[in-house]
Amino acid sequence: MKKIILVASSALFALGLCLGSAQAVDAPKAPVKVTNYGKKDVVTFDHAKHAKDTKCEECHHKKGNEKGEHKCGKCHGKEDDAKTKAPKMESAAHKKDLGVCYKCHKAEDAKNKLKCADCHKK
Repeated sequence: MKKIILVASSALFALGLCLGSAQAVDAPKAPVKVTNYGKKDVVTFDHAKHAKDTKCEECHHKKGNEKGEHKCGKCHGKEDDAKTKAPKMESAAHKKDLGVCYKCHKAEDAKNKLKCADCHKK
């Protein structure tokens, strides 16, 4: 009985590893350029560095992204999108109540506080 439990546990663990690594197959390996369409410079975003200690769903949400197209600019553009109700990119990144960058880098309890120029480099 113990042998069956050990084999079954090992198989489930291996399956979990396979499924876990398959979820981020399309994740960019190299840093990507992201614009907030604002007055600041483009941000070079290192996805691999952020993915180490951040869950995917903290930045990537399902609404409007059911096909796994994870590019922020697909929905978040220069202006708010009335059709999809997606806020413009600048707000999606920086606005206090919904900004994904804001939560980790600017909020009072931010994990890794940064100044604007740390990301928006010339």
